[in-house]
Amino acid sequence: MATLPTLEDKGRMVLTIFKHFDTRPGEVLDKRNLVTMCAQWDWRTSDIAKGVEYGLDTGWFEGGPNNSIRLTEAGFAAI
Repeated sequence: MATLPTLEDKGRMVLTIFKHFDTRPGEVLDKRNLVTMCAQWDWRTSDIAKGVEYGLDTGWFEGGPNNSIRLTEAGFAAI
């Protein structure tokens, strides 16, 4: 039986998107990039939204300008 992704799994999905774009600490991704990759990889946007929340709570990401998400040193290390 398949298992549902945990909150950490969802956060790591977001990290995978940062890795795909070769993002470095301090750099940002627009939330539209996340939605685009969800569609491309057939992921649920609700999972990514929860993953962003998890990453913000754990310090992997922080809010950036203009509805973007900034990758932190901790997030980069987790990749």
